[in-house]
Amino acid sequence: MKLKVLVDEAACLAYGDCAELAPGAFEVDDIARVRGNAPAQQLVDAARACPSEAITLIDAETGEQVYP
Repeated sequence: MKLKVLVDEAACLAYGDCAELAPGAFEVDDIARVRGNAPAQQLVDAARACPSEAITLIDAETGEQVYP
């Protein structure tokens, strides 16, 4: 499954958990930004680990929200 990743910049607190779990997909300075891609499971793990729930995952084929 290919996932589209959205980061709510207003909600992001820049803890960096997403970049630790999916370093190919995220970079963090004052906020997290999507910089590339990663396997779907890494993206799900990163979204679940976000303490501010700033990451939304969308199925790129169906448009269905996968997480949260």
